[in-house]
Amino acid sequence: MLPRKHSNSLRAGLLALLLILAGCGSGTQSLNSGKMSGLAAVRNDASAPRVASVTLSPGKVTGGASTALAVELASAAPSGGVSVQLQSSNANVAVAPVSVHIPAGETSATALISTSAVTASTTVSLTALVGDSVSGASLQVAQATASAVTVTLQPSTVTLEPGTSSSFTVKTTVASGFDHSLALTAPVAQGLKMSFSPSTIAAPGSGSSTATISVGKYVTGSGYQYIHVTASEGTVSSSTTFTLKIDATPNPGASFQGCWYTTGGQSYQAVQVSVTNPGTYPFDGDLYYGTNCNPNTQADEIGFGTPIGFGGFDWIFYFNAFADQKDMSTLWHVGKDTSQCVNYEVAPPCQ
Repeated sequence: MLPRKHSNSLRAGLLALLLILAGCGSGTQSLNSGKMSGLAAVRNDASAPRVASVTLSPGKVTGGASTALAVELASAAPSGGVSVQLQSSNANVAVAPVSVHIPAGETSATALISTSAVTASTTVSLTALVGDSVSGASLQVAQATASAVTVTLQPSTVTLEPGTSSSFTVKTTVASGFDHSLALTAPVAQGLKMSFSPSTIAAPGSGSSTATISVGKYVTGSGYQYIHVTASEGTVSSSTTFTLKIDATPNPGASFQGCWYTTGGQSYQAVQVSVTNPGTYPFDGDLYYGTNCNPNTQADEIGFGTPIGFGGFDWIFYFNAFADQKDMSTLWHVGKDTSQCVNYEVAPPCQ
């Protein structure tokens, strides 16, 4: 991996960094692959990532609702990030994703836990594991009580970036004999906007409305917002929770030019990267046998989500384990941006 423009001192630093970013070629062993294996072995010591705590917000829900599980590490995640395994003691009641990824340099991440309706109050243990460290929390799942008014959402969860919006449907149903109009409300945090069309469900109270949630363009910080959507006629009301995940990760605006990088008389599968928004972004590259980036034929990987400072000059990244092999292809990733499949049968030399 080399920048297009650099001083001798910068070259030395980048060569050292190459030892960390170089991939482990399938079927081919290289000097840099050996360094990667050594790095993995070093992490199996006291400095390895460990789970510090698990918290639930809220810690008690009615069956059918969701809660957020936050995993906190004892120290910042190392290069490449940390995959935390999640387990539920009763997957029929509370379902956890298989794992949650904590990016390099971060100490925490959040996963959404969904629950099912129960006939009696049930306690479920939710556990997070990394290596030999483990931590957990208990979730109380309560039985739903009969109500004259019921509110449901479709969908009940969306992910938005700052400056974007999305719509969902609010549906109300009422018990026999109920005959009132229902006003829809949903208080939101600063930087968010929620509107309903219509904002009132006419009597007898069963109907639907289109809700629109917007995230301001200047909102910073990724995470979950839990918004209580309520239908009320003044004395009788019912609420349910809408989950908004805000993804405020900067967009690098990366452009990718697949190319062949030549050094030491051999050529290597490479890419030249530039960004329109300078900053530090995770980098990853996947190399495949064949020319169509078939995920079942992966041959190598470099970067592994390592944060790289982009901007000021272009970067050239290359694989060092498959010299001069043209029947190969790659997908390159910088932050949120992913290249098109690069076919090295037709890729030009790097400029």
